[in-house]
Amino acid sequence: MALTDGTKVSVPLLDDFLTIWYAWRREDEGAPKWSRFRPLEHPHLLPHVMLYERIEERFRCVIVGEQAAACLPVKLAGRFIDEAMPAKNLADITTLLNKALSTGSPNFVEKTMAWEPGRDLTSYSTIQLPFSGENGKNPRILSVMSFRTKQV
Repeated sequence: MALTDGTKVSVPLLDDFLTIWYAWRREDEGAPKWSRFRPLEHPHLLPHVMLYERIEERFRCVIVGEQAAACLPVKLAGRFIDEAMPAKNLADITTLLNKALSTGSPNFVEKTMAWEPGRDLTSYSTIQLPFSGENGKNPRILSVMSFRTKQV
């Protein structure tokens, strides 16, 4: 779901950073410049982020925070998502990332990961925040994720 300025998603971690991102967007009059994000100013977010960089028509997952890495069933850090993700998930994530970049607006996604025998049921909420790249090249999307796990 595309978000608009002032929208809350009822997940405090996500709502807090969404407020910051929209302030940057107003100042930059569009998707904020990537240089706006200074990781050391937001240490509480770092375990919950995934950073994607679009290189031509592909997305590379540059960074995966510790919490996100622990909850994901595949290793994505440093890899192109079309080489790492299962095909059944690839079209969905690619569409969402491209939508965030083309509209310059964040997406909000809530999903439950596929159930696997012997694993806890994990659901997540995420905001996908677009950032413009330097000189219009290699835009980025910062996903901030909140995971919930329930034993089944």
